[in-house]
Amino acid sequence: MTVEPLRSREEWLASLPRIYAAAGCLLRDESGRILIVKAGYREYWQFPGGTIDRGEGPVRCSERELEEETGLVKEAGALLAISWTHPSDELDHPAQHLMFDFGTVPDGTPVTVPAGELDTYRWAAVPEALELLGPARSVRLRAALEAAVDGRVRIVTTEMSGF
Repeated sequence: MTVEPLRSREEWLASLPRIYAAAGCLLRDESGRILIVKAGYREYWQFPGGTIDRGEGPVRCSERELEEETGLVKEAGALLAISWTHPSDELDHPAQHLMFDFGTVPDGTPVTVPAGELDTYRWAAVPEALELLGPARSVRLRAALEAAVDGRVRIVTTEMSGF
C-alpha cells in the first residue's frame, strides 16, 4: 500500500470541489400564479434570484435579487427546496440553488424589471410556469410547491443546471 504524503492546508483546500451558489424566490399572487422573469440571453424563463455575492448569505441574496429584478421588497420566508446540479459541459463545478418562499401578493401587484438585465415578467399559472421554466427550473418549482404544502424542504439533484 502506498501512503500519500500529507498536503498543506492550502493544497488540500485547492483540491476540494467548488460550487456555484444561487438563491431564488417563489412568489405567488392571490390567484396562485407564479412570478417568473425572462432574460433575453436565456432560452427559458426563470425565478427572480441570482448568485450569492461574497459576504452575503442565501436569504439576503434572495431578498436583494427580488428587489433588483422586480422592484418588490419582501422578506424571505421558509426555505422550500435545494437543488444540486452535478458538473457538466455547461458548468465545470457543481451548482446549488436554494428556493425561498416569498408568500403571496395581491393580484395586479406592479413589477418593474431592470432594463438591460431582464426583458419582461409574467404571472403564470402553475402548468404554464412549468412549461416556460424548462426542465431544470420546473423540477425546482414542483419541489418548492410540494414543500410549501407540507413544510418539508425538498432536495432535488439534476444533471441540468438552469443556472
